[in-house]
Amino acid sequence: MDIAKSVIVITAAGTPTGRAMAEHFCKLRARVALVDTDCQKLQATYESCLTAGGSCYSFLLESRDVDNISYLFEEVNREMGAVDVLINYWQAGGLPCLLASSDTVNQTIADVASNLYLFGRGAAFNMLDTGRKGVIVNIPGVLTDMEEEITLDSSNAVIRGLTRSWAQELEHANIRVGGVLPRLRHNDKGLIHHHSAINYDMIDGAAYIVENDSFTGRILEAAS
Repeated sequence: MDIAKSVIVITAAGTPTGRAMAEHFCKLRARVALVDTDCQKLQATYESCLTAGGSCYSFLLESRDVDNISYLFEEVNREMGAVDVLINYWQAGGLPCLLASSDTVNQTIADVASNLYLFGRGAAFNMLDTGRKGVIVNIPGVLTDMEEEITLDSSNAVIRGLTRSWAQELEHANIRVGGVLPRLRHNDKGLIHHHSAINYDMIDGAAYIVENDSFTGRILEAAS
């Protein structure tokens, strides 16, 4: 796919990595739809992309539910044209452990659904309706502090599994699905640690998936 001729939707665009992702695709001359639920952070990303010379629109999402996400893609269609790419940047934490406190389980699972599944679903239906041979790229939020390995590993497992199953499901419609994951590292205490700096290898990986028409159902691992 030619990035310069594409309409690319980026979720969580107000986060540091989301902003860097948006700036990167703007510099590659894509038309970029910036999506976030935080008005101030979204505006900051929008202004940053304009400064970088990008062609972009900002879309404030009031809540992450099926109707709002469906309407979001319709708005992007009206303002920018049919959607070619979804950068499905997942901001939820990992799935809870089976023995986790019941107080947090329901909300955590809801976050997983709203931040990954619902955007993927909305993009897939939109691409089917508009007849686009689109691309969905699933990316987890990069951790900025230490987390238990099982938590990060569970989120990566979710993305691996859904990326492969979605690719098979959407193959008939020529919609590709790929994923970019941070490579796991350990510190001397046996815990996962990611530096707070933006992971540009993950951003380059997302662009690689979009550009390569044979890439689907697979995962790239980016250095962390």
